[in-house]
Amino acid sequence: MIVRQLRQSQYDDFRESLRRNAQAEPQDAGYTVKMTVNGAEYAVKVQPERHCKVAVLQARRIYREQNSPGFELITEGNLLSSFLELLIYQGVGR
Repeated sequence: MIVRQLRQSQYDDFRESLRRNAQAEPQDAGYTVKMTVNGAEYAVKVQPERHCKVAVLQARRIYREQNSPGFELITEGNLLSSFLELLIYQGVGR
């Protein structure tokens, strides 16, 4: 898990973008954001925290195969940090 502190305005914009564009399961504190990076598809699990902090919990790379999709769980800090920076910089769903 990677946690990043945002300015209040960034945090508010990020939360609103998550609310509008990310998938949230009932009674789940986090959101799943679909992203494509260099042609690869990912599902990134992020969670807004108190005090303008945002945590990225994990990511899954999704392989679209003929019979069924395949998945690779990503928990490495440097990759999770990169996904979070991309989401913050680009906004969710833009």
